[in-house]
Amino acid sequence: MQILKNSGRGFRRALALSGVTLIVALALGGCTAGRGTMPTPLDLGAGVATPRAQLPAHPPIAVPAATAAALLNEVRVIWRVGDQGQPQAYATYQWVAPPAQLVTQRVIDRLAIQGAVLPQNVGGELPQVRINLQRFEQTFSPDGATSQGRLTMQVVLVRGSKVSDQLLIDLSVPAASQDAPGGAVALRMANEQAAEQIAQWLSKQFAH
Repeated sequence: MQILKNSGRGFRRALALSGVTLIVALALGGCTAGRGTMPTPLDLGAGVATPRAQLPAHPPIAVPAATAAALLNEVRVIWRVGDQGQPQAYATYQWVAPPAQLVTQRVIDRLAIQGAVLPQNVGGELPQVRINLQRFEQTFSPDGATSQGRLTMQVVLVRGSKVSDQLLIDLSVPAASQDAPGGAVALRMANEQAAEQIAQWLSKQFAH
């Protein structure tokens, strides 16, 4: 079908380029169905995964809200192509809360199995587990055929005013489907694995 067949060659070239951009947005970005469409909310689910091993109880601890880059303090669902690709956001999906909040809550839920967990260090007497969320996104292969939920965080145990130890967690979980829901499931699994690693790490710290 010809569109404005009397238009110049430059217009047709621009139209072709815009078509390529639209295809990319449909394939990975999830373009909106129309103005006013409300994004579909995504969550990390409810409940706590069954612990891999029975761990001893830990003393009361504080787990304040995770710190994170600006993108992870927003509700946008981030994806990119390859590790070096520019971060993008799905247009038709968003998190029910910023990833930094969702990750913090999942970690608290897991650690609460072993003992009391408070969101704030009242009086400054409790050991603190501080989380810095550095990566929480869906990363696609260059051809778009596969993707992974990528999670990176640094965890620091503070006792009093001193850093007792720290843990770097870098996880990658394959997504079952190459879309936002598939990425969300992979990120939930990565978050559960991270929370379990933190629980086991703390168990060793408090055993000293």
